[in-house]
Amino acid sequence: MNIIEKENLKELYGGTTLTGTIFNGVVDLIKILYDSGKSTGEAIRRLVDGSLCPLK
Repeated sequence: MNIIEKENLKELYGGTTLTGTIFNGVVDLIKILYDSGKSTGEAIRRLVDGSLCPLK
């Protein structure tokens, strides 16, 4: 590990890169949104068709 002098800290800059962790997070978010939309659509379809399972 390099030790950087206090004067040189102003010259450092960071950036954003698309890392594997960020990419996996975005993919997981898309999967969650897709699954919740699918479940909602199936529930609406079952309500309209009257094909709900009895609760008793």
